[in-house]
Amino acid sequence: MKLHELTYKEVKILLERGVDTFILPVGTIEPHGPHLPLGADAFIPEKIGEILSEKIKAVLLPTIHYGVTGSLHGYPGSIRIEPEVLEQLIYQVLKSMSFHGFKYAIILNGHGGSEQERAIESAAKRAWYELKLPVLIVDWWILAREKGITKSILGKEGGHAATDETVAIYACRPELVKPEYYDDEEIVIYSRALRSYPLEGTIINYNPEEGSVAFKRTEATEYVERVVSEIAAAVERFKCQLKRSLPGL
Repeated sequence: MKLHELTYKEVKILLERGVDTFILPVGTIEPHGPHLPLGADAFIPEKIGEILSEKIKAVLLPTIHYGVTGSLHGYPGSIRIEPEVLEQLIYQVLKSMSFHGFKYAIILNGHGGSEQERAIESAAKRAWYELKLPVLIVDWWILAREKGITKSILGKEGGHAATDETVAIYACRPELVKPEYYDDEEIVIYSRALRSYPLEGTIINYNPEEGSVAFKRTEATEYVERVVSEIAAAVERFKCQLKRSLPGL
């Protein structure tokens, strides 16, 4: 149920049938190593959203591709919009969907920069305070690590343009993975103590023991499906708890 492929009458019918949830994927355009596309942060949540929308019977909105690129801005092809622009864009989308009668919003975030996270959170808070629209924000890669999915299936914790994102791109756009361009020299180890603008590499490992990126194409489908199942369970908990705690919604 992709919103932009439906007629307005089909949307009306879905609402009448009780479809009350919509999914908004949000990404950014920035480098992901020499082996992954600039749109990786948009392609992955979009694919997750496609599978999730079928699983939870929700409407999938067009992906927001532009986001708040920070320390990787400046590499060829990167595009940055300011946090307040992203916040306002997301809020206006949420406002429109709430106006039409949708009751729950799921934002699938594909980009982990702190500025982007704050912009999304600000839009979500505003939607709740002003519209009484409950919003669940999902950072898919963090959830996958917290639930042990990444380690159990891939044997690594992953990182920006690292094993988890590489495998996820295999699941949604395998033709865009370019192992022949991969270079270990692009790897940067994440550190809260050391920050630079721009970063000296475009692959960021969260764990210094991760080593090289693993190109595990055969695990791609299983990995993404496990992530989607975990998100679907989180959405169900979110909605059930709200209905129990705030029955007036």
